[in-house]
Amino acid sequence: MSPALLLARLNELGGKHGIGRLDLVENRFIGMKSRGIYETPGGTILLKTRRAMETLTLGRVQPPKRLLMPKYAELIYNGFWFSRTRNVASGNRP
Repeated sequence: MSPALLLARLNELGGKHGIGRLDLVENRFIGMKSRGIYETPGGTILLKTRRAMETLTLGRVQPPKRLLMPKYAELIYNGFWFSRTRNVASGNRP
């Protein structure tokens, strides 16, 4: 099954069971608060599955990864994909 078909199938299955509905208040990069409502059943299932597999396989690498992951996601969310910080966090040379 292709990744696109897998995601479509997980969206279908998860959506029927209310998986992946998020309602949150976010702090935007410019300082204002914003309410976001998202529905990502397939993505939620894949993320939970990946994290469960990581607990079984990563061992000592897992705690630092959990600490760095939110900052890395924030960089990308705020549009800093090409920043030096994101580059270094990805293990690339500056």
